[in-house]
Amino acid sequence: MRWMSGYVLMAIWSGYLFVEKYIPYKMMAGTNGQWIVYYIVKLLLFVVIGVFTAPFTCLWAVFRVIKAFR
Repeated sequence: MRWMSGYVLMAIWSGYLFVEKYIPYKMMAGTNGQWIVYYIVKLLLFVVIGVFTAPFTCLWAVFRVIKAFR
């Protein structure tokens, strides 16, 4: 169960990197309720996309470390 919590954290980070690269927009105006809903939906989007992109992010990080030490 511990590795799943680590994978979810990595998925959030990986999803954040992917989403912010292609959807870099932030909500500029609105009521307090709209801000909360916007950022909760965006966090869920991070997790959903991150579940699929996390393995590639991990492999890319390992590749860069190996390349740096050569």
